[in-house]
Amino acid sequence: MSTTIEKNKDLNILIIGAGPAGLSLARLLQQEKGCKNVIVAERDVDRSIRIGGSSLDLHDDSGLKFIKRANLFEDFKKICRPEGESITIADKNGNVILRKPHLKINSKKPEIDRGDLRNLLIDSLLPDTILWDHHFTSLEELSDGTIIVTFKNGTTIKADLVIGADGANSKIRPYVNEVTLKYSGISLIEFEIENPKQVCPKVYDLVDNGLFYALSDEKGFIVQLKGDGNLIVYLSCKRDENWIKESGFDFKKKDFKEIKEFIKNNVLSDWSEIYTNLLNNAVEPFIPRTLYSIPFDPMIEWKSKSNITLIGDSAHTIVPYAGRGINEGMADSCDLIDCLFEVDNDEKEFNLHKRLNKYESLMHKRILEAGNDSNDAKEIVHNKNACNLLVDRFLGSYKYLKSLIPFYTYFINSITDSFGYSK
Repeated sequence: MSTTIEKNKDLNILIIGAGPAGLSLARLLQQEKGCKNVIVAERDVDRSIRIGGSSLDLHDDSGLKFIKRANLFEDFKKICRPEGESITIADKNGNVILRKPHLKINSKKPEIDRGDLRNLLIDSLLPDTILWDHHFTSLEELSDGTIIVTFKNGTTIKADLVIGADGANSKIRPYVNEVTLKYSGISLIEFEIENPKQVCPKVYDLVDNGLFYALSDEKGFIVQLKGDGNLIVYLSCKRDENWIKESGFDFKKKDFKEIKEFIKNNVLSDWSEIYTNLLNNAVEPFIPRTLYSIPFDPMIEWKSKSNITLIGDSAHTIVPYAGRGINEGMADSCDLIDCLFEVDNDEKEFNLHKRLNKYESLMHKRILEAGNDSNDAKEIVHNKNACNLLVDRFLGSYKYLKSLIPFYTYFINSITDSFGYSK
């Protein structure tokens, strides 16, 4: 059986998508298993394409577990931000409900910008692993189990195993299952603020290098400090799927000032000026987003029938309110590697389908818990009693000590600092 496992290193493996999940898988295939023929095909023209979105917190049982397994932890520590773990919660009037500063000695979910994480993973791969400007168009399964993949630029690649890692709007997913994403009931408006310490000092102070929630009326702001010093802001609210379209307001055609007034009048009519000031200081563009998820009522468990499977958002798009998405994608890479290279003494001949199906079963079990946790967090954030429910989620039985937490944290940090402790 060990001879068969060694042959796995010669498989032609094609990963579609150079997001965190796809790059994580490529890293383990090359670094841990010594696979010789790993290609990552990415639609972006090159690595310089700006990666937007919020910072990520890597969890110790998934994202950080991968980072350590992939021997990237020392490099990760140089660019992560443990101070990004601080949390503040306030209501629409600016009343602070909870301040939970970063406790340096107990950093379990350090933050990292998406672009920094992507660069870390790209730089960890062998040269020429990634084929840029490769936009997937179709694939064909041959009678011998191999797969011919065609790209928009005319290139074709023959592979023994294809892994779809091309995100929520995956083009590989329809070749594997019939899962259709479902609208979550939540829409976002995303924007950024430059020089926040100068233009919106109150919110900048509340962010405290980490994450700030302002919640009331089944909606709210989620504000985060990025590594470049900008604030990224999400205005999150319960809305019908087509609420912007049905309002007759076109974000793409309207003047930036008109968009600001539309949001103030239609979403934030009675919110404190510290929040409307965020809109006043936003830099273009405003990006409206409707959030989708795989179904969880019930979750559809699928099994691949060919040499194609899925990881990351391609396999399990979930809402972002618990920070589980990218972490679970990295966990996928670990589980898939383990299943592909597991020594099975009862297996007389290497069975790729059986191993893919075992991975898929493990993944579904994990994602059921992660998806339910994410949906619970979504419901809390958009509840009429959101602030108190979110305090319960973060503090549990310690919620009655919330007023003491800042003093306790600063005291412990001062002691650890005196001994030269740093991140």
